[in-house]
Amino acid sequence: MDWENWGRLPVGYDLGLLHAYSLAVPATVARIRREFAHVPDTDAGRIGELVALAQLLQACSRGVHPTFAPLIARWAQELTHTPVPPP
Repeated sequence: MDWENWGRLPVGYDLGLLHAYSLAVPATVARIRREFAHVPDTDAGRIGELVALAQLLQACSRGVHPTFAPLIARWAQELTHTPVPPP
């Protein structure tokens, strides 16, 4: 169950949001990756994280979270090995 959207999303969605919102604080990112290492190592975890990043990138393209946009884009590129087009 995903609580942010009150619906069903892949397991890694919540972790993806938590991780993305923490990208500006490397120590927090390291702890999240350590504590929840079992989640992104699964197919559902990877998919959930990518869904969260895609939604955040869409929000960034509308001006939401402008300071996070480059961090989120960089992390999405690292995960997918695909360039993220500028907003």
